[in-house]
Amino acid sequence: MSQLEELPPKRSGRWMRLDLHLHTPASEDYAEANVSYLDILREAERRQLDIIAFTDHNTVHGYELFRNEVEFLGRMVQANRCTDEEREHYAEFQRILNKITILPGFEFTSHYGAHILGIFAATTPLSVLEAVLLQLGVPTQEIKSGSCSIPNTKYVTEAYEIIARNGGIVIAPHVNAPSGVVTETLRMGSSGQSRVAATQSPHLHALEFVNFYTTHDTFLTPHFYNGQHEHYERTMFCIQGSDAHRVRRVGNDATDPRRAHGIGDRYFEAFLPEPSFEALKALFASSAFEHVRVPKRDQKQWEIDNLRFNGESRHFILRPATSAYLDTAWQDMAALANADGGVLIIGAIDDQERLTPPEISERLRTQITTQIDPKPALSMELMNYEGRELVRIEIKPTALPPYITSDGAMYVRRDDATVPATRDEILQIARHALANGATTPLDNGEELDLPRSGVEIVGEQKRVGVWSYEVRDLRTTTGVERDRAQGLWAYAIARHEELRDHKIDFSNQVRWHGRLGVWRTFQQGNRNKYDLLHRDANGVIDHIFYGVSEWGLGEGWRTLLGLSEHAEDGLDEFPGATSDTTLMAPAAPPEKHALAEEAWRPWGDRKYRWKGRGGLWRIYGADDKLRFDLSMRNKDDEEFQEFRDVTRAKLSEAWINLIRVQPPTTGIEVVSVEENEWGRAFRFRNLRTDEISDPWRDVDLEPGTVREYAARMYLEDMPIDEAAVRWWGNIGYMRPMRSQVDLVYRDQEGEDHIYYAARREELENEWRELLEMWPDE
Repeated sequence: MSQLEELPPKRSGRWMRLDLHLHTPASEDYAEANVSYLDILREAERRQLDIIAFTDHNTVHGYELFRNEVEFLGRMVQANRCTDEEREHYAEFQRILNKITILPGFEFTSHYGAHILGIFAATTPLSVLEAVLLQLGVPTQEIKSGSCSIPNTKYVTEAYEIIARNGGIVIAPHVNAPSGVVTETLRMGSSGQSRVAATQSPHLHALEFVNFYTTHDTFLTPHFYNGQHEHYERTMFCIQGSDAHRVRRVGNDATDPRRAHGIGDRYFEAFLPEPSFEALKALFASSAFEHVRVPKRDQKQWEIDNLRFNGESRHFILRPATSAYLDTAWQDMAALANADGGVLIIGAIDDQERLTPPEISERLRTQITTQIDPKPALSMELMNYEGRELVRIEIKPTALPPYITSDGAMYVRRDDATVPATRDEILQIARHALANGATTPLDNGEELDLPRSGVEIVGEQKRVGVWSYEVRDLRTTTGVERDRAQGLWAYAIARHEELRDHKIDFSNQVRWHGRLGVWRTFQQGNRNKYDLLHRDANGVIDHIFYGVSEWGLGEGWRTLLGLSEHAEDGLDEFPGATSDTTLMAPAAPPEKHALAEEAWRPWGDRKYRWKGRGGLWRIYGADDKLRFDLSMRNKDDEEFQEFRDVTRAKLSEAWINLIRVQPPTTGIEVVSVEENEWGRAFRFRNLRTDEISDPWRDVDLEPGTVREYAARMYLEDMPIDEAAVRWWGNIGYMRPMRSQVDLVYRDQEGEDHIYYAARREELENEWRELLEMWPDE
């Protein structure tokens, strides 16, 4: 046999793009209004898709409406009774349909809520498709409703068989996400046999995953279904689908992030001889797993989508690769550096004049060196976006702002535009830098002893008529609007606005000692709070700290307030003190400040939580200093003996069981906060389903949502202020509202959990008893 005869036969076909999970307005949870079927096809063409499927919830009505529209336009054109616009639409339909294969299908909701995709040949009569839905248990009256929830339908494996028996392709969608067959078996605690049946059925053609390359948990990753695990010997085709509930991605949907994706956002590729249902079904029936692949499309691609279709933002800029722009690119780079960093993307998105990436790189690096002081760091990356080469430039500050350009200006991002900074903006940037440790010639080497409690307004910005504030309380939280601020933040913003608008003058109200001053003392519950000031060596006030408690004060501040045991010894700590700093008398008695008292007065309390004869008073400390205050009732009477400062190692299993409390089944918990150069990212636990979300960037949290509330309050609440909680042993609550309440649980390891926005009527067991301990609530 010759060498030529030994070579494998050449494959006939090509790699094609498929998105088999697209919704239309026929689904009741479709996320956009006024979307036409031509809009959907245009986007599919733009994303260079070869095969798509309409898979509305429990209906084929969307595919029916689409087909009816095309057929109606065809009849009108043939009878010459159409308008020019209708003729153009029909011609466009025909042009796109010659390029893209559109398959009918549905997303079926099985008995316990897991979803299943059924996809059929375009030649399948609609009556047959609706008959399949009826066999699956969808009621006649719901057959065109597009409802997401249909009760008393067929079980998963039964549905697989019914769809396959009627000639359909069976796909288990988003198996590793809510309503996926794997996730539902894990959530319900089903047996391993149920999971095996749901993923290894001979009637199932493929598994669809979300976060295809980033999920690594057992059962939830595509690599697990490679045929190498016991009981999971069948290798599965693993794909991804967009589950598109809109035409184009617009960032995270505040109510449901699963609806954020657009058409073609999560396509997969298949090597097919032709773009047909028959070819696709034959592939899924084979073992040619190498003929399916899932391309990576990372967050950087989403950034470009958002810039194109939703406009620029404070930290993201899209510019053309023209010589004219590159002459002034240093203004954008300086503005991003002054915004604590950002991304500049340069390239020919449309048919523009373009420079090559090497030319762009050389000119930008020259500008960074010659035009901006100090020099920010650049990280450049060549990207391919829809067949075009773009340069992605990440600008990172190398020092605290300000960054000044060669023309003597300071550029900032304002209302999504790059502009020279105003005087107020320059002052804000300078204050922000000082608050974060920058030095000035006036510092004389003296280090500011920051309080460890309270808040400071370190920046403000007016956008579209609304003031937004940067509030620092050991953690910096940006973008706080007055009408959304609560508690101490609301108080600080109110005082700040009074000063800014010259409604109050504190020049004669401050007692100074050197560079430290006290402006106001008031009472919060049974504790004193202070508004404190610091001034630089030239006498200019550069910091105002609102609502500082005594525990957060260093020795210099305590001496100022007459709280130090060595108040007389503290004078030497303040160089440059003058005769106007006579302050060693104790602070004046606290005054009742109405705004502060009403806005954020804690009402903490503590009671024993009993279980049988054992009682828990509190848990305190951490790590090797973790301690428990416990009690034991006598058998014969109500008297009890207290055991204080008990270590974790001395607790028996019975005591541990007393301490353990099951989380409520309502509310949301922040389980982690990650910091990176782009800000914070939060992970949330949905207590109703016990599912942990993917990371949410703080900039993507929509104001007014439960997630945004939980993230904002978590930063304010942690570490927990004991006096702000009503404790029943190691569980408690704060901020009670008419229908909701924030709950607190300190576990046997001393770790605190806060369950935000728990609904009162859904609380059970200890959590319901907790609220009953205080009748006024």
